[in-house]
Amino acid sequence: MKSNLLLPCLLPWALAAPLACAAQPDPATEPVPANASAAEAAPSPRSDTVFDLGYEGRVTPLPEQSIQAVPGQDGSKPPPRKWDHALPFFAQRVIDKGYDLPNPYDLGLSYYYSKQNMLLSNLEVSLGDRALRNAGFVQFPTSTLENRSEQVQVGAWLFPFLNVYAIAGHIKGGGDIGISMSADDMVRFVTGQDPCARRIKPDWCGKTLSATARANYHGYSYGAGFTLAGNVRQFYFSLPVTYTISDVSMSDTDAKTWNIAPRVGLNWSLGGWGTVMTYVGATWLHTDVTITGSVTMPTAQTDIGRDVDLNFSIDEKIAAPWNGLAGFHWMVNRNISLLGEVGFGQRQGYILSTFYRF
Repeated sequence: MKSNLLLPCLLPWALAAPLACAAQPDPATEPVPANASAAEAAPSPRSDTVFDLGYEGRVTPLPEQSIQAVPGQDGSKPPPRKWDHALPFFAQRVIDKGYDLPNPYDLGLSYYYSKQNMLLSNLEVSLGDRALRNAGFVQFPTSTLENRSEQVQVGAWLFPFLNVYAIAGHIKGGGDIGISMSADDMVRFVTGQDPCARRIKPDWCGKTLSATARANYHGYSYGAGFTLAGNVRQFYFSLPVTYTISDVSMSDTDAKTWNIAPRVGLNWSLGGWGTVMTYVGATWLHTDVTITGSVTMPTAQTDIGRDVDLNFSIDEKIAAPWNGLAGFHWMVNRNISLLGEVGFGQRQGYILSTFYRF
């Protein structure tokens, strides 16, 4: 990994570490309000099979813990617990069944990196300020793009099993687009003549011209999504679905992206250090975008007599929509959580996130 990526990669963790240490509760030293009832003053025993759970926009299990009613000092039945947030809807019904829920709102910061092969099609080219026209004679040997993104996310539990969220961020990336064509076709395209049809052909006839166009872009993205989630004892599942729109510098149209990422995993109690969730899954990513740019073709040795700058417009799609992933989500406490995830397969990358839940 390049050294200039270290700072943005470590930024979410650096922001969250002091908060996590400061926010770690100690039940033995936590003050009890003077007007607290016996049920409120006594610690709530935790279930042995349902652990602390949380939300971070990609992994969203529930509920958080099983709560057993603690009788009052006189042996009387304690008053029912009350959910003191507007969301999620039907939260009180879940509370009445003896469960606790995660804090319903969250604010997150993420850094994302990916590298993947692209499929290119519908190339149009032009010279100078002329109008673009189809160039089916052009081939694309390789195209690999890298993408980086810093994002802010805000979310809320709408129902105990459904979270909704909005995201916005800055994106940048780039890569090499390989372009090749026969010298015969290039000369015909530029001059309108066909010297290779003559009886005595020039030496360059039948040769292949190759060049590489560097595609660098930057811009902003925004979007929204939802996550369906649930758990059975130590096991959990989640299904986030996200739609984003990106305004990038190399495209006259917005790039639209769908991301669907099913996950399954296990919850592990860390005692006083919270809970960690380990998971595996897959991501389906679909993007449509048209990029524009220019490339210099080595045509000096042909009848053109000089290298030619060729403007182009090309449709771009992800070559491998599916890839595998694995990661962990550490809920330090009810307020702070950290996430790390890696993608593998034909699309490689990672994501680092920190979330504050309230």
